[in-house]
Amino acid sequence: MQPFRHGLPVEWRILALPLIESEIPSADNNRHFSDALQSLAANLVSERVELGTISQLMGSRSIGALLLFFALPMVLPIPMPGISIVFGIPLIVISVQLLFGHRHAWLPARLARRSIARIDLSVYIQKALPTLHRIESVLRPRIEGLTGNKAMRLVGSACLILALIITLPIPFGHLVPGLAISAMALGLIERDGLIVGAGLFIALIALLIVAMAMIGLAAVGRPYI
Repeated sequence: MQPFRHGLPVEWRILALPLIESEIPSADNNRHFSDALQSLAANLVSERVELGTISQLMGSRSIGALLLFFALPMVLPIPMPGISIVFGIPLIVISVQLLFGHRHAWLPARLARRSIARIDLSVYIQKALPTLHRIESVLRPRIEGLTGNKAMRLVGSACLILALIITLPIPFGHLVPGLAISAMALGLIERDGLIVGAGLFIALIALLIVAMAMIGLAAVGRPYI
């Protein structure tokens, strides 16, 4: 089989994404997550974009980048139907991998074939970039004990619980868990343990809110039992 050359039309290279990782501008070659999003925006060609393609464009070695990509829409005001399920299930898969100490993420073939409309993805990127630029400007490597291998299981466990909550049919139940996962993922990307710690604290708040909501629902439903 002849190797692909850089002179081929971009549409051919996009179709060949699963085969030629060297053609992909990935998060591994970008300093910040916002750089990875801009690379993704520059490669939007098809009307729908598969999650597997996004996974490759986010970078095969950066589990934090993929985790943040799927968590951030829970916080941003993006009118995307079924967002909790579409993004929540990949969050569960990636969180399990983080729990087992993986530094790179992969999506099962069936999940990788799921797709997002290009226009929805474009809206997401446009809304995310200004906020990311402001936050990334103040992040720096610190308290690296919370970004190392020993902390991976703790962060992975927290993200897994939060991802499960996101998929539940709780009104606005994805907001605080999404914020917590986003903070932890961003801290992993930037090696900023302070932000990872903040994400863990927000995760505790999210669990308290969910517990209080469930207690409240149980109390309301008790007279009808």
